[in-house]
Amino acid sequence: MTNNLTNSFHLSGKKWLLILLSNIIAYCCLIMPGIQVPDYLVFDENHPSLAAVCFQLLIVTIFLVIQIIGVQIATGKKWHHLFHVPHAKEWLWILVFFVFAYFISVLSGTISQKLFGSVSGNAAAGLTMKTPHVWPIFLYQRLSSAIQILGEEFLAIMPLLAVTQLADSCHMPHPLFWGNIASALIFSLLHLSTYDYNLGYVILGLAFTRLVLNWAFIKTHNIWISFLVHFLFDTLAFLILLLATK
Repeated sequence: MTNNLTNSFHLSGKKWLLILLSNIIAYCCLIMPGIQVPDYLVFDENHPSLAAVCFQLLIVTIFLVIQIIGVQIATGKKWHHLFHVPHAKEWLWILVFFVFAYFISVLSGTISQKLFGSVSGNAAAGLTMKTPHVWPIFLYQRLSSAIQILGEEFLAIMPLLAVTQLADSCHMPHPLFWGNIASALIFSLLHLSTYDYNLGYVILGLAFTRLVLNWAFIKTHNIWISFLVHFLFDTLAFLILLLATK
């Protein structure tokens, strides 16, 4: 499985550096507006503005596009190897990995909360059933999240592939293990601000779910699969929280 993964997307060190640099630049573009933004560009569920909606969509689109451009420049047409329209069997895998990811998330989240305490998170971003126009806002947030989640898949899958290839070229045992560790840690640490900078909670609570998402990609060699599992997982989690919030 490792050979198939590395051979299908084998790149030089310089090209991997270019891709990983695009990951870093894209992430900086995603978080920079959060440092200081005029109030009218901050999305408020109770008083949503068109300017804030457009600004948020612009930021997540830039986040995604920068990473796509980085991969395109580094690989040419080879980047299409990461995507293909899911066939019938892969839709079944989406369901399997979605259920597995949810089970692992609940289990690891429960253990993390007991060991490291509860965290606020930003699930549903303050949206409640009492919010005016709750369902249109929820659907808009799912659209915005879909763009960001695809960008997050690039942030996780690129280090997975890069470190796996590096470990394989260094003849390290189980190179895919090292790629998964790097990917899961990076993905977890990038969510620190979301979970009150609770390092223990983030690593234990998110890393194992990320490993399931990685497995979905490794099984199919298709980012669309890990993306759809990730998107469905987040959508269900936000929907449950929304319906449970009075």
